[in-house]
Amino acid sequence: MDRDKMREIAKRLAKNNLEGEPDIKKVLWFPHEDEVRLVEVLPDVIPSDQVVAFHFGPDHAGGIPVPSAIALILPDEEGKIPVPQGWVDWKDTEEIDVLRVRKAV
Repeated sequence: MDRDKMREIAKRLAKNNLEGEPDIKKVLWFPHEDEVRLVEVLPDVIPSDQVVAFHFGPDHAGGIPVPSAIALILPDEEGKIPVPQGWVDWKDTEEIDVLRVRKAV
């Protein structure tokens, strides 16, 4: 799937997650052509020495037609802990504007 379409799906998934977890401070999208990969920054998760993603299948009813992977990290872990193999580097991520997405919730 093309990058623009995947970006829109990533925004939709971030919106869905913000509805259930209002304490999300930042959402980073790690672009990939076949899977939506998000890292969500929260102040109250367990510290980790690496990004650990939870994987989900497509959610057609929720508007997410591709598999997804979501990881939760602390603010001070951003850019410092290793990401899963095959993910883009921290410098190649795109931040999803949670303020704009939150207003649409």
